[in-house]
Amino acid sequence: MARRYLILSLIGLAVLTLIWKTFWQSGEWFAPRPFRDTDPPPLPPPPEIAAPMPPLYENYHQAELSLPQHHWEQTRPNKDEKFLFVAGHSRGCGWGNAMQELILNAYMAYKSNRSFVFANYTWNDNGSKYSEYNGKKIPSLIPYSALIRGPIVGGPYPRGDHTPLSVHRDYFDHVCSQKTTFIREDISEIIDYKNSAKEIVDGWQHKLERVDEPCVQTAPNSGQIFNFDVFGDPKAMLDIWPELSDSPILTHFGWSPLVELAFDNNRDLFFTSGSPWSYLTDRPFTTNADRYSAIPGLMAIHVRRGDFEGHCMHLASFSSQYNAFNSFPDMVDPFVPPPRDRWEAHQEEHRAIYREHCYPSIEQIVRRVRQIRRTPAARGLKKLYIMTNGDKQFISDLRAALWRDQDWEAITSSRDLVFNWEQKYVAQAVDMLVGQRAQVFIGNGWSTLTSNVIMMRMANRFRPETTRFW
Repeated sequence: MARRYLILSLIGLAVLTLIWKTFWQSGEWFAPRPFRDTDPPPLPPPPEIAAPMPPLYENYHQAELSLPQHHWEQTRPNKDEKFLFVAGHSRGCGWGNAMQELILNAYMAYKSNRSFVFANYTWNDNGSKYSEYNGKKIPSLIPYSALIRGPIVGGPYPRGDHTPLSVHRDYFDHVCSQKTTFIREDISEIIDYKNSAKEIVDGWQHKLERVDEPCVQTAPNSGQIFNFDVFGDPKAMLDIWPELSDSPILTHFGWSPLVELAFDNNRDLFFTSGSPWSYLTDRPFTTNADRYSAIPGLMAIHVRRGDFEGHCMHLASFSSQYNAFNSFPDMVDPFVPPPRDRWEAHQEEHRAIYREHCYPSIEQIVRRVRQIRRTPAARGLKKLYIMTNGDKQFISDLRAALWRDQDWEAITSSRDLVFNWEQKYVAQAVDMLVGQRAQVFIGNGWSTLTSNVIMMRMANRFRPETTRFW
């Protein structure tokens, strides 16, 4: 039997060798058949699938226009209607900048007992639907109601407050064919300390109290009322904060249902295992403080990357202090800039100081997280969330370094959030909501995103020692 199998194997091998010589060496084995005129044409390559265009939020626009305080049948204001529209609001800037300006503008209208006229978060107001940022298309306009809710965007004031409700700019233009226009200098010339937010608000309030015309706006080309000079001045918010923080502009500020849904859908990143929680989208809105309480066990850190490196070195060149909302006396990490007159002789030393506080390295981030985690306010921390615009490699390296240094239940980042198509373009607001609710937050003193997080934490009476800086 063994001899018979051997003979059969040798015969099979010989046959295979003959076939190989006949076809493979002649180039005919699996060779493509020549194309003939009678053959069907080859199939074209599949078309490239174009990326979908950014959302335009039409439903949000329509909902804003349908607010009950809009009486579209009218062609002029009612006798009890008075409006204030800041036409020179910011454009082409990040949501952090736009949000803090929006809050101050709305508060100024509130103090003047006029309807605040809100428009859109505006990247480009040239009539285009889309703009470009970093080589990618973004919406030119996003309705504010896709980002926030509350009196600022036409929501009700608390019971007993009879301030006129906010209206949309389109309604303002519809009923106000004649407008009274002021420029920023009409008020700034009577203000002693031009960066004081309170003096600016009080100045406009005093001016508008003597104006009977219902339709008032600032000139579109006169610039922002509250600009970088205000928000970058560490003293600018000190005198206005007690009244601003107690006003419905902040006590009844809320994040939009779109933003809250994104938070709920990603809640596993923020809540520790076994921790009870309720879905924001299942609860009726009450107040800012009630709705956005602290999440036990969560540390959130804000790590700016990208073009912020150059910005930090620019700040160092004129010994910039922390932004206004990051400079309250209660903050436990005050920043004292090196003297500006020593810049020329000590440039590298100054840059190193600003780099550590403004653009810290991975090693510096790890060390600072370790320091703060050892404080009493940080007891029970289990999850770490990184709010960042850093690239994937940076985040991967940072997470690995944080894991090696200390034990965490989870370390996640902005890149781990799962969004629908509309939420993708309001992602900064989701990060702000997370930072606002963290048990401990570490922020960047020169960032407006950090400023807004701290503004909400302070308004909701979070203990100062839970809010830190690099």
